[in-house]
Amino acid sequence: RIAIVSGSELLLMIQESAGFFYNLSTQQPSSKGTVTWPRKVVACAAAGHYILGSTGVGQVDVFGVRDQKNCQTLTMQGAVVSICSAFGGRAIVASEGSLTCLDPVPFERQIKKLLLQARIADALDLLNSTFAPEDPSRESQLSRLHALAGWGLFRDLQFSKAFQHFMYSSDVKVARVLVFWRRYLPLAWDPAAVGGKPTADDGAPEPCEIEEFIRAQLMEKQGSAEQPSASASAVSANVGMANAALVSFLLRQREALLSQEHGQASKDPGQLLPAVDTALLKLLIETDEDDTRLQRLLEGGVRCVIEDLESFLRERQRPDVLARLCKVHGRHEMVLQEWSTMLRDGGGVATSTGGQKAPRFPTAQIVAEMVAALCAAARAPGGAELLRSYVPLLLKVNPAAVLPVFTTGTPGRPSGPLASSEVLELLTDHGELVRGFLEHLVASKEGAEPRHFVQLALGYLTQVADEQKESGEAVSAASSSRRKLLNFLEESSSLDIATLLPRVEGMGLLQEKVVLFSRSVQHSEALRVLVEDLNDLPRAEIYCRLVEEKLKRASRPQDRRERPQAEPSIFSDEPPQWARGIVFGLRKKADAAPASQPSSAPSAAPKRAAVGASGSHGDEQGGETRPMMLFLQVLLGAFLGAEQRPGEYPKVAAEYKEAALSLLMGYAGHSDLPTHEVVGVLPASWPLECLAGYFSKCARLCLHERRSSMFEESLSSMAYLKTFGAWATERMRKVTMDKEKCCPTCNRRFVGQDNVAKAFVAYPNETCVHLQCKEDLSVCPKTGQNFADNLSMYCSALCADAGDR
Repeated sequence: RIAIVSGSELLLMIQESAGFFYNLSTQQPSSKGTVTWPRKVVACAAAGHYILGSTGVGQVDVFGVRDQKNCQTLTMQGAVVSICSAFGGRAIVASEGSLTCLDPVPFERQIKKLLLQARIADALDLLNSTFAPEDPSRESQLSRLHALAGWGLFRDLQFSKAFQHFMYSSDVKVARVLVFWRRYLPLAWDPAAVGGKPTADDGAPEPCEIEEFIRAQLMEKQGSAEQPSASASAVSANVGMANAALVSFLLRQREALLSQEHGQASKDPGQLLPAVDTALLKLLIETDEDDTRLQRLLEGGVRCVIEDLESFLRERQRPDVLARLCKVHGRHEMVLQEWSTMLRDGGGVATSTGGQKAPRFPTAQIVAEMVAALCAAARAPGGAELLRSYVPLLLKVNPAAVLPVFTTGTPGRPSGPLASSEVLELLTDHGELVRGFLEHLVASKEGAEPRHFVQLALGYLTQVADEQKESGEAVSAASSSRRKLLNFLEESSSLDIATLLPRVEGMGLLQEKVVLFSRSVQHSEALRVLVEDLNDLPRAEIYCRLVEEKLKRASRPQDRRERPQAEPSIFSDEPPQWARGIVFGLRKKADAAPASQPSSAPSAAPKRAAVGASGSHGDEQGGETRPMMLFLQVLLGAFLGAEQRPGEYPKVAAEYKEAALSLLMGYAGHSDLPTHEVVGVLPASWPLECLAGYFSKCARLCLHERRSSMFEESLSSMAYLKTFGAWATERMRKVTMDKEKCCPTCNRRFVGQDNVAKAFVAYPNETCVHLQCKEDLSVCPKTGQNFADNLSMYCSALCADAGDR
């Protein structure tokens, strides 16, 4: 016996009471199990998704095609003779006494009956057996099943499971669920506009408030004889579970709505999101013990209307949420009002699990929120008034947090909506903030005036003075405040030396004094401080080399046109290689005490009269600055001073004399130290014996320079004669053309019938071609020889290239 199950599958009876499925597409038995009847089958047929078979005793057994299980047994009048399939999934059963038509129960009726009995697994099995995976209507039927199952569980107060089914159904409208939480929604929101209107076949109950719905369902289940207190507690517990389940459902639905917003679904998500966000915020505030999910929702941005939530948030004492909502809508004034109120109230009040009241928000967090709001308000209209109103409050609580308000200005307005003078007036009593704001102004190079540079330098000096006063001793040159001051004095584009120098001298800051003298082009004074006060001869030599390089760069026009580069620091621990000294060099850090130890106090550095040879008090001689000559003059002045007042100098006279001689030996022949001028500044008391080595080296260098110049002159004359001779030889070469000579490329004569020669190119191998026939001026077209590298060196010296030749 054979029964046609579908277009590609058959049921073959392999035994009297058993059959198996055979797949026509694969020509193999199907993976389905066998169908077994209790006795010998006398008639069988396939109708829809069922196999009907009879054993001939008036009984018809119905098996499901999907699971091969007996799902129904029917009794007929008399013995069954035959069974055949009919249109619409029906089956005709012929018995000895009757002819019966079996009509399948409609799928919708079966599904509803199973779901009313909460037999969701059976309903899902029915759907799977009715609709194959490739059936196009399976998806819609599965979605409807989840919707009906969800509403059935919703009626049964199993909210968590109900919302799980809602998640799998596209037929459930979020608005249809939200109408049960009407008091959590915006007042002007219309659920009918976004699919919240009830329909006849959606399976949902009539909308009402969730408390009333739960109370009615409990009364229907338990009856009205229950005590009112117990009923109220049961309603409250079920409402809590319903709210918690709704929060999880809305959080997932919100993600889907946000992803659909750009796709523009059938119902505009933009109309539904405000209601979802409003309900979520209220439910999270009511149900969550901690604010983790609430904070995550606020950080992601919400679409709520502030007026729909303001009274609720104030009633729940959550001004922090109200402030963040105002921040999203750009209401900076309202944001600052809420946070400032919380700041004055001590951070808001929250009840802990132990019943003790503690601040909900720490002061640091409130200050950070106010600073962020002020930074945003500074770029909006009316920001100046908000800064004037709330910055003083923050300065009283946490001054260090206020600086970003004025240092995050927009381009063109580095100080924000307030003028820099007004900002400085606000920050007057906070020196650290004043310095920070001035640093921002100077670094931005917009709106910075010369007085700001002076103020910043004085601020650094005040900071150093405060540190000296606090510690009772001089501040180390390696400290952060001294390094910051030194770097600023070296790199600042505008300084008032006359104002800063007396203050620096009064505090005994020797390194800073050197920098100021250098900036004012008083190189001799700077060298005098390095030699006599700091006792740092290596640094003095580095200073001279830096000044020399700076003068060379200023004298070269091409360097002046280039973008100026940052100059190396005078007191850098690692100066450039070209700036390192060749006489004194840099001492090791362990030995470089004068350069790294604190400078002496004003009382420890008595003023000394400048002592030196005549003509040594000016930085310029003959209109030219010569740093090495100034260095020598300072050393000689220190030598004379140490001889007269040995207690006022860090070295004895003999050491200064040795240093001066070492400088002369190391830089003998230097352009800054011409020998005849050096002799004029040397002390008369120095014997010729100590200067013999210097004079001998100068003589050798002078003789070497003279001989080198003579040799170069001779070479130049010889080269000129050879070059001129080669040039003359090249010019004497000539080419003779007769009427029979032809171009090897085009085979045409060079001289026409009119006795006029055409333009031609002559190569060194005496090959001639027409000018228009040459391919490369340096390559002979006849032999392929390249003459590009065959030019005489003398012709190159005469600037004669191949084209000229």
